Amino acid sequence: MRKAVRMHQAAETWNEIKAILARKDCLTEMGLQPGASEKALIDLEHHLGVALPELLKAMLRIHDGQTAFGVLFGMQMLSTQGIRSTWDGWRSIEEDELNKEFAWNMASRPPGAVKPMYTNPHWIALSRDAGGNHMGLDFDPDHSGSVGQMIVFGRDEDTKILLAPDISPFFLHAIEWLKQADWDGECLTNRADGGYALPAIFQ
Repeated sequence: MRKAVRMHQAAETWNEIKAILARKDCLTEMGLQPGASEKALIDLEHHLGVALPELLKAMLRIHDGQTAFGVLFGMQMLSTQGIRSTWDGWRSIEEDELNKEFAWNMASRPPGAVKPMYTNPHWIALSRDAGGNHMGLDFDPDHSGSVGQMIVFGRDEDTKILLAPDISPFFLHAIEWLKQADWDGECLTNRADGGYALPAIFQ
């Protein structure tokens, strides 16, 4: 029953996203991919060592990410393979050393929501920009956070920012961002963001 409910929610979410993109005449340019197989989702959860939210898996069953940039606040929505390879990439660095080296400069917004670390194996990237920064799931929150919250983290993100308590409102914010976005023939941007990396809808 829960899976069916999430599949219905995911279908409605994708239908709204694609309708917005079609109105902006950029649906094809988004490079939405065919849905992920059940095997791909099971393998991903096994590789990451976490149970992914049912809504995320439902979204990926319909479209397994995109090849271009734009769906998630101008960023690329990662595929199952992209989620896996991004997680592997972060695991390939000297995590303990870098967490110690940059501890002095790490912070959380709001304080206590996200552990002030450079990287954490329990952060699962769901999107990426061109600079190694992500929006993703946090399965290891700080004392006032919640498991499965959505956060900003990455190479340039010294302050780890809480975006949403879980993935459902995150996708609702993504829809609202797309409604306000402009397509210039190459990329989607939102003038309300004012050039800042964090979308204004989260500020």
